[in-house]
Amino acid sequence: MNVAVEPKQGLLARIRWMSAYMNPALRRIAERVLRAPEDIKSISIKDLAMQCEVSESTVTRFVREIEVTSFQQFKILIAEELSQGTGVPPVVTDRHVYEDINENDDTASVLSKVAARYAMTIADTRAGLSSDELERAVSAIEQADMLAFFAMGASLICVENALLRFMRVGKPCQFFRDLGIRQISTSTLGPKSLAIGISNSGRTISTVDSLKEAKAQGAVTMCITSFPDSPLVRHADIRLFTPTVTGVIGPADYHESMVSKIAQLQIIDVLYSLYAVRNFGSAIAGLEKTSDVTSLTRY
Repeated sequence: MNVAVEPKQGLLARIRWMSAYMNPALRRIAERVLRAPEDIKSISIKDLAMQCEVSESTVTRFVREIEVTSFQQFKILIAEELSQGTGVPPVVTDRHVYEDINENDDTASVLSKVAARYAMTIADTRAGLSSDELERAVSAIEQADMLAFFAMGASLICVENALLRFMRVGKPCQFFRDLGIRQISTSTLGPKSLAIGISNSGRTISTVDSLKEAKAQGAVTMCITSFPDSPLVRHADIRLFTPTVTGVIGPADYHESMVSKIAQLQIIDVLYSLYAVRNFGSAIAGLEKTSDVTSLTRY
């Protein structure tokens, strides 16, 4: 019997993602490592601390934060990853129709590549999500009298899933496809509302503007995105990050990643499940009530 092996997340990818949740001192170390990882192979802990304007104990804390046992082990792992060519995205030389699929791929290759990317995305999403930020998100959902969603393009898939999940357990939600009405709807939000902006790039103008306006109206704001430095993040009180789209397909600005939607769906399902478990009685009642309604639509 064949046993599936779960894809392993690279150390640099882990640092890139976890840096979004780090305090400023640790984030400076992460940014220095990512800026020139090849330097880390020969740098001393003292020199790295000086370059990042932190103490040596802070560097040690950073290493432990990324689940590495020692600074020396950290240097070894970085060197191994760079030697294997997994630390730096290769240059895009081919044209791709979907992720890393090009005209030379046959049926078996397409099946293998799509399955591998999905599996890796799911594993990376699970590994990188901050438990503390998830707790904040679920608490905000519990306290909100309205969940207002904002998204465009392929991220609408995530919104549709969220509407189905939360409305079925009795949580009021709103989403408007018309851009004009969507912008107007932000004026109806207030301190008891939770505005959720979803964008892989974090740069979709209407989504960013809607979250910004919702925050100005006093609503609690949350974002689901892949990029900690994106404009969307600046207007979010709660930030949940999906794996950054890198590798042979190039950066997010190159084209929209459909695999990233798997990570978005995963986050919504985690939030929904946590909320439903915490409010089990009302969630079950809501599921039963909506089941009665939806049963009328089926033969």
